[in-house]
Amino acid sequence: MSKSKHVDDALNRLATAEARFLASEFLAPAIRNSRIQVRIAGVICALKVQPPDFEGWGLFRPESHSEARLVRPCRLAERQRYLELFPLVRLVLAGRQNDQWFALPAHHADSRFRVEGLIPVRLVEDVQLFEVIESRFDGAQFWYAGPEPRWDPVTAAYLRQALDQMVHPDQLSRPGLTPEERAAYATSYWPRYEASEEARRSREEVRLRQAVEHAGGQLKGYLERQDVYTVTYEVDGQRHVSAVSKDDLSVQVAGICLSGEDEKFDLHSLVGVIREAQGEGGFVRVGPENQGMAEEQYWRAHPRQPG
Repeated sequence: MSKSKHVDDALNRLATAEARFLASEFLAPAIRNSRIQVRIAGVICALKVQPPDFEGWGLFRPESHSEARLVRPCRLAERQRYLELFPLVRLVLAGRQNDQWFALPAHHADSRFRVEGLIPVRLVEDVQLFEVIESRFDGAQFWYAGPEPRWDPVTAAYLRQALDQMVHPDQLSRPGLTPEERAAYATSYWPRYEASEEARRSREEVRLRQAVEHAGGQLKGYLERQDVYTVTYEVDGQRHVSAVSKDDLSVQVAGICLSGEDEKFDLHSLVGVIREAQGEGGFVRVGPENQGMAEEQYWRAHPRQPG
């Protein structure tokens, strides 16, 4: 048989497959405003869906080689038969962004797939965070196939409660908790912790800024150490560093000589005192940050006064 005959036969087979495809209906999962993929004579084709906002499992009829129209949503049994064509993968739900769920493998010992990072799971229904689910992998996407019936739902409830209480991942103590479930918990915990910590620091910065600026100073920065903030600020162009209590911003070390009466002031009143002292001609600085006398020398000369 000649080479041209082989080509003609191949083209005829493809044309026959295309004609058969255009005359048929097919079942497929669809993601809103995305294309669905079908295989025609071994060739993968991507089709636009009409209506474009449909999302779910549907029965479609091709209108051309590039577009398909929804005939009807598919039935549960049809969806199940479709999913059973692909390998089963168990996943732990680890987070959600908008309407998209993300998961981690429930068994890292599963060597069939090499998965790095979070897995987007498509068309997930009626689930909660940290549940273990069944999915099916079609070579490109993980599709939700249902809950994992052998998993204890109480474990997921325990993890959700721990997350609400911001329990550190190292302090989880439920018997039987798997490394994969711990990893899923940490995946949700750390972004939430960082967001809450960032919000807290933002609130504290506003608090310090208001105390300094209300008295006419300008906040330049602060460091956090256990129960104390070390605050750097300027008053009329001169730099000062003071240590204040986190609770009420009462002064622990003023950074200037107050004859041992530092704790009688808070940050707001201290800035006022510094402004007044600068206007009157000066003061004695205390501490290396202020290029002044050593704190030990200061406290020996001026023992702390009772409040």
